[in-house]
This record gives sequence, C-alpha cells and structure tokens, in this order.
Amino acid sequence: MQSNKCTFLEVFMANKYKYSRTIVIGHKDDGTPIRKYIQDNNKARFEAKVRAVQMLVARGGTPGKVTVEQWAWQWYHTYKEPHVGESQRNNYEEHLRLRICPAIGFLALDNVKPFQLQEMMNNARTSKGKPLGASTAAKLHYITHAIFEQAEINGLIASSPFRRIETVGEDEKSRRALTRAEEQIVREVAKRHYAGPWVLLMLDCGLRRGETVPIGARDVKDGLLCISQSVEYKTKSNQPTLKSTKTAAGARYVPIPAELQKQLDMKSRYFFHIGNGRMLSMTKMRRMWHSFYRACDIAAGAELYRNAVVKHAFDPAITPHYLRHTYCSNLRRQGVDLKTAQYLMGHADISTTANIYSHVTEEDVRELQV
Repeated sequence: MQSNKCTFLEVFMANKYKYSRTIVIGHKDDGTPIRKYIQDNNKARFEAKVRAVQMLVARGGTPGKVTVEQWAWQWYHTYKEPHVGESQRNNYEEHLRLRICPAIGFLALDNVKPFQLQEMMNNARTSKGKPLGASTAAKLHYITHAIFEQAEINGLIASSPFRRIETVGEDEKSRRALTRAEEQIVREVAKRHYAGPWVLLMLDCGLRRGETVPIGARDVKDGLLCISQSVEYKTKSNQPTLKSTKTAAGARYVPIPAELQKQLDMKSRYFFHIGNGRMLSMTKMRRMWHSFYRACDIAAGAELYRNAVVKHAFDPAITPHYLRHTYCSNLRRQGVDLKTAQYLMGHADISTTANIYSHVTEEDVRELQV
C-alpha cells in the first residue's frame, strides 16, 4: 500500500516554486513508484511541462529530457513575448497551441527528425480544420525554424533538424491596386458616404488602417499630415491601444490634399471617433468599411433582392489595404522616385515598395499604346 505522506523533496518544491506537481512515470521491479518532479514559477511553462510528461508516459516515452513543447514555450517567453504586441503574442501562441505542440511537442528535443517536421508542416490546419494559407504557413515555418535554431545556439541540440523543410500552404489572393474604374467608384461614393474622409486618408495619403485611428487636428500642419502613432486592438476588449508605428520608418510626414483637409473636423482630437469622443473600436471600424463597401457595390451595379445583395458587382476581396496599395501605384504613375515613395509609404525595406512599383496592370500597358 502506497503512503500518502509527502516526501521532504515534495515539501521543499511546494515552498520554493509557485506551481509544482509530482507524476508517477513508472515502477521499479519491486513495485516502488518512479516519480517525476515538475516545478516552475510560470504557469504556462509549468502546464507545458506537465502535458509533455503525461504525453510521453502515455506514448511509452522516457521522461527526463527536454521536450519540444517545454523548449518551445521557454523560447517564446524568453525571446518573443517581451518584445511583441498583443496581436503578435496571440499569433505565436496559436501556432504553439494548435500546430507545433500537438504534432511534435511530446518528442525529446534532441531526437526530432526532419521528416517529423515536414509531416507537421504538411498536416498543419487552421482552427476550423482548413489548410493553412501561404502567409500563415510561412509564419509557422519561421517560428519552428527559430525554435530549433535557438536550441542549437543554447547547446540543447547538436544541430537543428529544421533544414530543407518545405513550406506548405494554399495560394492566397494577393493584394492589388484598385483599377481605374474601381477607384472612380470609390471616389464618387466617398463624396456622399459618412466614411468617405476615412477612406480617402488611406487612398490619398497612404495610411495604414491602424494609423487612421489616432489621427487628429494636432497632426495636420501646413498641408502635411504627421503620422507618429498607430493602434492595436486587444482581442477581448475590442478597444484600441496606442502604440508606435509598425516600423520606425512608419513615422513620417505625408501631403494631405486640400479638399480632404476641408472635410476633416480641425477641432477634433480624433477625426474618427465613437460617440463619447474616444478612438474607434474594431467593431465600429469594420462597420464603417462594410457600409462603405456596400455603397460601392450598389454603385457598381450589384443586384439586390429585398435590399440584400444577391450578386456582387464590386470585387468582394477588396479590403482597406487595397486603398494604400493604390496610393503607392498612383505615386508610380505620377513619376515619384522609388526612395521618396518608400518614405511616403513608411516601408522599412525599399524592396517592399519596389514590389508594388513593379506591378504593371493591363491598364498601364494600354496607356503605352499609341
């Protein structure tokens, strides 16, 4: 009969660590239980350790070595969590919880084979069970590569097994600039729609969606718009939190058309706000865009039945980012040099601007015809 008395080591662990647990991982020949002591002051790391040991025991593994799940969470808490915003933290945690840990988390870190990593990439799915898009698959590839690279740097493994692993993801529809016809519809609708000035800030000034939220009268001076802040939205509260621009290069001055400036309330702290004067919530911003898109769809000739759109005439894939992309394409058409365009767009890497500049449409080719 096993004794329920705690050993001295268990009592010591309980006093030293915030979270502690003892798991029986086997028995000796004489029936004496073999215990694995788990402890940590961080709840997420502690739970990861417990799950890793339980999975190893269930699958006949041998606890004692660092598992992928243990190191993956340690890597995240050390190298990423302190340095990224909440939306990025949620993204990292989703990849760890849904894809990496369930697939390879139970494996000993120094015993992972390349084929197991490739299988993980091949079988990765979204939370709804669908194949990953190209950008999500690329993010998973980056995270997994970084986990094993840091493990090698820290001497936990002799060399990283994450080499020549292929990214597997479905092609996504790339963002593009609006066509001339689409841009004309957007500008016509903007003249009468309440969200028109907000849309034109992205179309005529190249602002990112998050950069439009904290913009106010104090940011306009002598025909220039000072962009120095952006916002991120907390998943639970749906409320904006001020942060710096996406990159250091995002802080910039851009010209603002005089006609657009006249449409803005130059006495308002925020040009676009909810009733009590606070910055737009994510819900309000989405409603603004959906309302504006619907107006464009109807203006383009969408078929309606009892006031519901049954057949679109305006591309449903168009998002606010298409407006910013159009701004960059218009800079190219106006002959603005690449370096200036990079500054106005707030791109940290000039190759990002160059990729947009290199997009030549059928309309551009037709303009060359004599």
